[in-house]
Amino acid sequence: MGVINDFIERLRYGSKIKQLECNDLNKMQYNEIMQGLKSGLAVSQVKLYAHDILNHKQMKEIRIGMENGLSKLQVALYANKPLLTYMQMKEVRLGLENNLSNAQVEMYAKATLLPEQMQEIRKGFESGLNKEQVEFLIKQSYLTPQQMKEVRIGLENELPVDLIKKCIKQGNGRVRGAKEIEGIRKVYEEGKNEISRKNIENLKKNLFKDNDKKIDKEQKPKKDKSEVKTVIKSNPEEDNAKVYQQHYQDMMKNYDDEEYVAVEGEEMVE
Repeated sequence: MGVINDFIERLRYGSKIKQLECNDLNKMQYNEIMQGLKSGLAVSQVKLYAHDILNHKQMKEIRIGMENGLSKLQVALYANKPLLTYMQMKEVRLGLENNLSNAQVEMYAKATLLPEQMQEIRKGFESGLNKEQVEFLIKQSYLTPQQMKEVRIGLENELPVDLIKKCIKQGNGRVRGAKEIEGIRKVYEEGKNEISRKNIENLKKNLFKDNDKKIDKEQKPKKDKSEVKTVIKSNPEEDNAKVYQQHYQDMMKNYDDEEYVAVEGEEMVE
């Protein structure tokens, strides 16, 4: 039956196959050509991947992209980069299918990035990170995918870049492991939440003070100006910094810069 089916397919798609000039392709590559034609792709679309320079897995990613509605221009963003592995091509394809712009995808469609690193960058874009934040993430390509994930989550949780840099490296330049970055990231995030709680508490107190002043003004006679004491207003930014610093110092007692024991299976980057 297999021989008969092949013969029928060659008769059916013979003219199209001839236009593609795919005689130099191996059997698996040829199968990808046939899959594209069977799914209704035009000869001009199949031509984008009908090259012996691409292996069958790369060809499959290009074919799937067009079958899922990507334009020729979009597919060309990775079809014209044979140095990308099929897994890297998949991350580019997924980004385009998830409505990332061509410019966003171009930022991480690089052969120098691991597919898992590309995935973290893609997820960053999909979660709403801006160009500057993603550029910072890409610059950390010396990190493992697990470490990059923690950096991405920190950016998504609106941590400032200068704080994330402290999560990544110690003062002596040593790059922290993924679990250590995660722990310190959470320290900062909890500190950020604590500042928010403090701000809310201060706001409530101020609101109550305003109400008390109104009541006092209605019930008590006005005081002579000479009796009024000078009130020193607090600076919210300085108060936040103090809360953050104290919280950080308390939590960082769990993290010794000099001795860090890596979790089993975790990569350490020097």
